[in-house]
Amino acid sequence: MDARCPECENVAILDENISNVKCPHCNFEADYDAYLEIMKDQAINMASDYIPKRPGI
Repeated sequence: MDARCPECENVAILDENISNVKCPHCNFEADYDAYLEIMKDQAINMASDYIPKRPGI
């Protein structure tokens, strides 16, 4: 399976056991639980960065 590398944003490889994510481009490597936490934090940061400017609120 493929996953998105949190470091270089290229395609990383999720092993068959769904236990390890490894990026051949930048050598990022993490177990799957740590990878999910990293990606969750990135999603939260992206969501908090997107705050539309609406006057009067």
